[in-house]
Amino acid sequence: MRILIAGCQQEISSFNPVPCEYDFFEYMRGDEIQANHEGTDSQIGGAIAELRSSFGDDLELVFTFDAEGIAAGPLSHAAFERIAAEFLESLKPHAGKIDGVYFSMHGAMGTTELLDPEGYLLEEARKILGNDVPIVISMDLHGILTAKML
Repeated sequence: MRILIAGCQQEISSFNPVPCEYDFFEYMRGDEIQANHEGTDSQIGGAIAELRSSFGDDLELVFTFDAEGIAAGPLSHAAFERIAAEFLESLKPHAGKIDGVYFSMHGAMGTTELLDPEGYLLEEARKILGNDVPIVISMDLHGILTAKML
Protein backbone atom coordinates (compact mmCIF):
# COMPACT_ATOMS: atom_id res chain seq x y z
CA MET A 1 0.00 0.00 0.00
CA ARG A 2 1.56 3.31 -1.13
CA ILE A 3 0.03 6.37 0.55
CA LEU A 4 1.06 9.89 -0.43
CA ILE A 5 1.14 12.47 2.37
CA ALA A 6 1.19 16.23 1.83
CA GLY A 7 -0.19 19.33 3.51
CA CYS A 8 -1.07 22.96 3.16
CA GLN A 9 -2.44 24.75 6.21
CA GLN A 10 -3.10 28.31 7.19
CA GLU A 11 -5.80 30.08 9.17
CA ILE A 12 -6.74 33.60 8.18
CA SER A 13 -8.68 36.38 9.79
CA SER A 14 -10.28 38.78 7.34
CA PHE A 15 -10.17 41.42 10.09
CA ASN A 16 -6.37 41.40 10.00
CA PRO A 17 -5.31 44.10 7.52
CA VAL A 18 -1.82 42.68 6.95
CA PRO A 19 -1.78 40.10 4.14
CA CYS A 20 0.06 36.87 4.76
CA GLU A 21 3.03 36.33 2.45
CA TYR A 22 5.01 33.34 1.19
CA ASP A 23 7.69 33.72 3.85
CA PHE A 24 5.10 33.45 6.66
CA PHE A 25 5.08 29.69 5.98
CA GLU A 26 7.39 26.88 7.02
CA TYR A 27 8.06 24.46 4.15
CA MET A 28 9.01 20.81 4.35
CA ARG A 29 9.68 18.45 1.48
CA GLY A 30 10.11 14.71 1.19
CA ASP A 31 11.38 12.79 4.20
CA GLU A 32 11.75 16.06 6.13
CA ILE A 33 7.96 15.90 6.63
CA GLN A 34 8.18 12.49 8.27
CA ALA A 35 11.14 13.53 10.42
CA ASN A 36 9.25 16.57 11.75
CA HIS A 37 5.86 14.91 12.28
CA GLU A 38 6.21 11.20 13.09
CA GLY A 39 5.57 10.61 16.78
CA THR A 40 4.02 14.06 17.31
CA ASP A 41 0.41 15.04 17.98
CA SER A 42 0.19 16.99 14.71
CA GLN A 43 -2.35 16.11 12.03
CA ILE A 44 0.33 14.46 9.92
CA GLY A 45 1.79 12.71 12.96
CA GLY A 46 -1.62 11.24 13.76
CA ALA A 47 -2.14 10.15 10.17
CA ILE A 48 1.24 8.41 10.10
CA ALA A 49 0.48 6.56 13.34
CA GLU A 50 -2.98 5.49 12.17
CA LEU A 51 -1.73 4.35 8.77
CA ARG A 52 1.11 2.34 10.33
CA SER A 53 -1.34 0.78 12.79
CA SER A 54 -3.71 -0.18 9.97
CA PHE A 55 -1.25 -1.42 7.34
CA GLY A 56 1.91 -2.36 9.25
CA ASP A 57 4.71 -3.67 7.05
CA ASP A 58 2.49 -3.49 3.96
CA LEU A 59 2.72 0.31 3.97
CA GLU A 60 5.00 2.65 2.05
CA LEU A 61 4.56 6.34 2.88
CA VAL A 62 5.41 8.87 0.18
CA PHE A 63 6.01 12.38 1.51
CA THR A 64 5.93 15.25 -0.96
CA PHE A 65 5.25 18.81 0.25
CA ASP A 66 3.97 20.52 3.38
CA ALA A 67 3.39 24.27 3.81
CA GLU A 68 2.41 25.36 7.31
CA GLY A 69 1.46 29.00 7.72
CA ILE A 70 0.91 31.06 10.81
CA ALA A 71 -2.45 32.62 11.63
CA ALA A 72 -2.52 35.94 9.80
CA GLY A 73 -4.51 38.13 7.47
CA PRO A 74 -5.63 36.85 4.07
CA LEU A 75 -2.89 35.16 2.07
CA SER A 76 -1.69 37.30 -0.81
CA HIS A 77 -2.87 35.66 -3.99
CA ALA A 78 0.61 35.77 -5.53
CA ALA A 79 1.97 33.87 -2.51
CA PHE A 80 -0.82 31.31 -2.80
CA GLU A 81 -0.12 30.79 -6.49
CA ARG A 82 3.50 30.02 -5.67
CA ILE A 83 2.56 27.65 -2.83
CA ALA A 84 -0.11 25.96 -4.97
CA ALA A 85 2.35 25.45 -7.82
CA GLU A 86 4.88 23.81 -5.49
CA PHE A 87 2.20 21.66 -3.82
CA LEU A 88 0.73 20.46 -7.12
CA GLU A 89 4.08 19.96 -8.83
CA SER A 90 5.13 17.65 -5.96
CA LEU A 91 2.22 15.33 -6.78
CA LYS A 92 2.95 14.83 -10.47
CA PRO A 93 5.78 12.26 -10.19
CA HIS A 94 3.46 10.02 -8.16
CA ALA A 95 0.42 10.01 -10.45
CA GLY A 96 -0.54 6.44 -11.23
CA LYS A 97 1.90 5.08 -8.63
CA ILE A 98 -0.02 5.47 -5.35
CA ASP A 99 -2.98 3.74 -3.71
CA GLY A 100 -4.27 6.66 -1.66
CA VAL A 101 -3.63 10.21 -0.49
CA TYR A 102 -3.78 12.01 2.84
CA PHE A 103 -3.74 15.82 2.79
CA SER A 104 -3.39 17.81 6.00
CA MET A 105 -5.36 21.04 5.59
CA HIS A 106 -6.83 23.66 7.87
CA GLY A 107 -10.06 24.64 6.18
CA ALA A 108 -9.84 28.32 7.07
CA MET A 109 -7.42 29.55 4.44
CA GLY A 110 -8.35 32.40 2.13
CA THR A 111 -6.44 34.55 -0.32
CA THR A 112 -6.89 38.16 -1.31
CA GLU A 113 -8.68 36.87 -4.45
CA LEU A 114 -9.88 33.33 -3.67
CA LEU A 115 -12.24 32.26 -0.88
CA ASP A 116 -11.64 28.51 -1.23
CA PRO A 117 -7.96 27.85 -1.90
CA GLU A 118 -8.11 24.41 -0.28
CA GLY A 119 -10.95 23.50 -2.65
CA TYR A 120 -8.78 24.65 -5.54
CA LEU A 121 -5.86 22.49 -4.35
CA LEU A 122 -8.08 19.44 -4.01
CA GLU A 123 -9.71 20.01 -7.40
CA GLU A 124 -6.32 20.32 -9.10
CA ALA A 125 -4.89 17.35 -7.16
CA ARG A 126 -7.79 15.23 -8.40
CA LYS A 127 -6.95 16.22 -11.99
CA ILE A 128 -3.33 15.14 -11.47
CA LEU A 129 -3.95 11.94 -9.50
CA GLY A 130 -7.06 10.70 -11.29
CA ASN A 131 -10.52 9.68 -10.15
CA ASP A 132 -9.64 6.23 -8.84
CA VAL A 133 -7.27 7.29 -6.04
CA PRO A 134 -8.97 7.91 -2.68
CA ILE A 135 -8.14 11.33 -1.24
CA VAL A 136 -8.62 11.86 2.50
CA ILE A 137 -8.21 15.23 4.21
CA SER A 138 -8.17 16.44 7.77
CA MET A 139 -9.14 19.94 8.82
CA ASP A 140 -9.28 22.02 11.96
CA LEU A 141 -12.52 21.78 13.94
CA HIS A 142 -13.66 25.18 12.67
CA GLY A 143 -12.58 24.54 9.10
CA ILE A 144 -15.11 25.21 6.38
CA LEU A 145 -15.95 22.19 4.22
CA THR A 146 -16.99 23.40 0.78
CA ALA A 147 -18.71 21.76 -2.17
CA LYS A 148 -15.50 22.13 -4.18
CA MET A 149 -13.56 20.21 -1.53
CA LEU A 150 -16.07 17.37 -1.72
